[in-house]
Amino acid sequence: MNIVVCIKQVPDVTDIKWTKENNLDRSNMLSKLNTLDECALDYAVDIMQRYKNVTITAYSMGPSQASEALEYAVAKGASRAILLSDKLFSGSDTYITAKILAIAIRKYTPDFDLILTGQAAADGDTEQTHISIAQTLDVIDATSVTDIPNADKHRVIAVQNIGGEVNTYELKTPCLIAVKKQCKTKYTPNIEDYIRAQNIKIETYNAEDLGFDKKEVGIQGSPTMVAKAFRPVTEKNTVEITENKTEKILEFLLEG
Repeated sequence: MNIVVCIKQVPDVTDIKWTKENNLDRSNMLSKLNTLDECALDYAVDIMQRYKNVTITAYSMGPSQASEALEYAVAKGASRAILLSDKLFSGSDTYITAKILAIAIRKYTPDFDLILTGQAAADGDTEQTHISIAQTLDVIDATSVTDIPNADKHRVIAVQNIGGEVNTYELKTPCLIAVKKQCKTKYTPNIEDYIRAQNIKIETYNAEDLGFDKKEVGIQGSPTMVAKAFRPVTEKNTVEITENKTEKILEFLLEG
């Protein structure tokens, strides 16, 4: 069974900077592996540990430092890691990002059985990319998945939870699953895993490798754009009570 996991290195959302085009300025920002993407990776590792003949290929699109996330994926159990990196990709919206990932998957892992992704990314939270990947590859998908009790080369059982309504689905492969909950088993790499990861070369491909023209990707190729970006400001009217606290609180509650 061949599993593809799409992961993303996201910036520290407590220190966000913006470009003039209202896109995230990722230069000189601390980055980490997106939490739900690591959950997807853990589901892949769990399937690999439970069944025979399972391979994991990790994909990530981003600048060169995104290789750190891929090295971590290899340490956790991926046998192959692919970085899609090009300055032309900068500013791509979710549709173009999905298209880049989908075309790369089709070209470099055409025999995939299952694609795993996180439900959302901390830096955008649009929950759109995974759906667009599935549509571009013309495969069935399941979102908001909280458990994968069974999986093999022919079918995957997925438990979906949307708004408290729980459903269990059987999906024929190839398919895509977006997870929104941590896997029951989480594998933490040890020193031997990191040593093994150093011996696996990260494959890197650019726009030309994937057959993209500069007008098809990045800000130029994206059909959507961020019109405005801002930090929400929360204002609170605070009253300090020093005397007759109970009476003042009761009076405030009655007035409210």
